[in-house]
Amino acid sequence: MNILSWLFKKRRNNDALGYYPDAVLVISLSGEILYANERLLNLFRLSEDQLFEMELLDLFDGGYSLISNLAKSDDSAVVRSKLNLGEDLFFEIKASEFEDIEDKIIITIRDVSNSQKMLNKLLFEHEYLNKITKNRNTFLSKISGEITSPIHSINGFSQAILEGLGGDVNEKQEKYLKIINKNSTQLLELITSLIEYSKLESGMWDYEFKNFDFVNLMTGLFNEYKPKAEEKKLILNFDLNSLGKRTVYSDEASLKRIIATLVQNAINATESGSIQVVVSHPDNEFLEVAGFNVPENMPEKAYLMIKVNDTGAGISEADLNNIFEPYSNIERYIAKKTVTKSLELGIIYNLTKILKGRMWAETESLKGSTFGFIIPIERFTI
Repeated sequence: MNILSWLFKKRRNNDALGYYPDAVLVISLSGEILYANERLLNLFRLSEDQLFEMELLDLFDGGYSLISNLAKSDDSAVVRSKLNLGEDLFFEIKASEFEDIEDKIIITIRDVSNSQKMLNKLLFEHEYLNKITKNRNTFLSKISGEITSPIHSINGFSQAILEGLGGDVNEKQEKYLKIINKNSTQLLELITSLIEYSKLESGMWDYEFKNFDFVNLMTGLFNEYKPKAEEKKLILNFDLNSLGKRTVYSDEASLKRIIATLVQNAINATESGSIQVVVSHPDNEFLEVAGFNVPENMPEKAYLMIKVNDTGAGISEADLNNIFEPYSNIERYIAKKTVTKSLELGIIYNLTKILKGRMWAETESLKGSTFGFIIPIERFTI
């Protein structure tokens, strides 16, 4: 027996429920109102005579049906008052059954109007800000050509002049042209990454799920990045020994972008040693720990895990926090001139989510870093 039930039984000698901090209402299992404490009458601004002529549905949304469901669980519900009280009132309601002379339901009602109004305001502001963000990203995505075209022109013409298209240039002119060309290239990379991140945020990213040859994709990436690794005298190794399926179902372009970005970042972060790209199929236990919902009928080797390990200096704890959220540490990225890299990490993190997967990063100071992700590669409902 809970405290409210005990108090209700004692009310004949002393109206103890009158001292209870919340409004209290007692009803029969058929929904008839049997008792209300003074706090409830004040809350609804009713007299006892008025209250006993009413039904629960006259008081608040849901009525007896809601109370009946709440009485069978430990849940509570926030409902709106149906009485014309000159303002919107919201109540948090709990209910439980108890046995007196006959079975009854005891209901506690708390005024949460101020909290609910604040919550509604926050939800409205959240939706409003989301709309502004989406509109901004959509605008930025649609005018991307107008933004990047002038930069392409600066970059292209400066390179052409350096190559002698406009005639001979002296040493001083060459120096300035190289600075223009370098800075325009960096600006183009930054703007392109910003536009692509905006496309992902606004849901304008183009992708196509289909079956494709994963080994061919990895072979192409290895051939592309091996010379870049060798320039820094690094060993690049793609380990596909644990790969059980050559054909996978996913968005090929997005998957290629994710792996390419991780490999390029690993090469940039490593001055000596190696970069290892390890491909495997995680077991069901690992998938569940990683937060995936594993269905009973899931095909064998239905997920792919790819880890990119490097032997670089590692990532500081400050940089590791929110590493996939470029807007969260913008001052740090600007100071370190790594804004483009942070945007790229944000892009591939969101691409992994589009592929219905998860990405993470691990690091050990002076021993390197590991970026890994898991994606489903079978056409089935997750």
